[in-house]
Amino acid sequence: MNRKGNQTTIFIVAVIGCLVLLNVLGVRAFARADVTREKAYTLSKATKDTMAALEEPVVVTAYFTEQLPAPYSSNARYVRDLLEEFRAASKGKLAFEFVDPQSQETDADKEARKEVKQDIFGRRFREPTSIEKELTAEGIQAVEIRVIEGDQQQTKRAFMALVLKHQEKKEVIPLVQNVSSLEYDLTTLVRKMTRPKTPVIGVLQGHDEPKLAEKYRYLQTMLSQMYELRPVELGAKERFDEGLDALFVLGPKKALAPNELKAIDQFLMEGRAVAFFLDAVHVDLRTFEPSEASHGLTALLSSYGVTVGEQLVADVKSGNVNVSERRGFMVVNQPVPFPFLPIVPRLEGDSVITAGLGDVMFPFATALEVKQVEGTTATVLARSTQKSWLENKPPNINPQRDWRSETITPSGPYPLMAQVSGTLKSHFASEANQSGSGAPIVGQSKGEARVIVVGTSALFQDDFMQNRGNQVLAMNIADWMLLDPALLAMRNRGLALPTLQAELSDSTRNLVKFGNALGLPLLLALFGVVRWRMREASRASVTV
Repeated sequence: MNRKGNQTTIFIVAVIGCLVLLNVLGVRAFARADVTREKAYTLSKATKDTMAALEEPVVVTAYFTEQLPAPYSSNARYVRDLLEEFRAASKGKLAFEFVDPQSQETDADKEARKEVKQDIFGRRFREPTSIEKELTAEGIQAVEIRVIEGDQQQTKRAFMALVLKHQEKKEVIPLVQNVSSLEYDLTTLVRKMTRPKTPVIGVLQGHDEPKLAEKYRYLQTMLSQMYELRPVELGAKERFDEGLDALFVLGPKKALAPNELKAIDQFLMEGRAVAFFLDAVHVDLRTFEPSEASHGLTALLSSYGVTVGEQLVADVKSGNVNVSERRGFMVVNQPVPFPFLPIVPRLEGDSVITAGLGDVMFPFATALEVKQVEGTTATVLARSTQKSWLENKPPNINPQRDWRSETITPSGPYPLMAQVSGTLKSHFASEANQSGSGAPIVGQSKGEARVIVVGTSALFQDDFMQNRGNQVLAMNIADWMLLDPALLAMRNRGLALPTLQAELSDSTRNLVKFGNALGLPLLLALFGVVRWRMREASRASVTV
């Protein structure tokens, strides 16, 4: 008996020892099996293509402080594993090294770390070391994290940053905190450094549009990481400059002139892309006063298959606005639902622009009508919910509007965003064979033209770009217009929730929720009762 017990003990100890050894080896050796539905931990096609196309070396320096507590320690391990995959995919063209800044400190730096000073307010600080000054010059700052050392909670300065270098170019990721988007960030930065030319997106001006520096600062900053945004004003010209790769028509308040309509049409006929973000009204968010907008693009877009309406879409599924209410001597800000800020829970269409994307806000949006035109494919990418309706102009958009006194009949859904691609026929095709002094008209697009039409320009204004869905949509549209679908497919990866059904009724949702919470414990209890009764019955039969 003792011998068997000793053998069992030896076996258990051996198993535990093997598991510990495997874990130690796993920290040093790299191997990963991806069983997720979307292959979230497998290099995307965009990354593999980017790495395979490298002709000159790219060097990545990872500045990570060693012996960081969880979860920062796992982030460092993830970064190392990911860079290993990048290096393998590039066949050695991408090289990397890990550097602990503290290990680079000189004796003078170590002495300086011990000297703690106080400012005029009594706050404790120390002078930066030489390596910290060098990293600051690179655009990297230390972050303060809390650690437990000697049974005490302390604050520690740590580095978690990446520096990428290619020839004379340099890009920096100053803080690696959220690793879910790290593959996308690294791939886009490598592409940015290695591409021969930065794509240019023109932003049409001259029609009282909100300036980029006034209303679209967030959009400009975000897109400028990959593209050059260039304000363009045509004047009397009938053609855009050759340097433009794509065009945004972003919230014009005055109608475009005939020569401008012709310039946009011919820009598309060259096989390039235009995105139209058009409004029926412009709204001052401080006073909620609407002002008329007339873009003059209805006939042009209708010939491509999309008609922009004049009525605003209101939706029960919407965002909130803060309304000031006086209560006695106090003024209280109260969030109230505002149906003119429709939220689309899930975008649709067989398009990489919208795959897995949802919770996008379309403020003060106009309904669209979409039809198929020969030679093209027109797809609705976003619709309001079934609990939406249309409001005629001039709309009453007062946030304090008493909806209880009104009878609303939902008539949705309504298209809010559409995509058209294919061989477009020019709106001015009848002039193609006419001789004149201007540039000759191209009657049909050369290759695939790409059009995006959205019934609002406010969705990309700074007030609404805090919404993650709006940010991703802006980048997806830019990537699609410039023919980089693999890159935006990687950005969309992981956004889709693996739902069983797109929409559930309240009763079904509650049934599933309480079934998950209470169903399993009840089944387990029922199983116990059945087993107990079976044992009691078996015991009674043995006794008899």
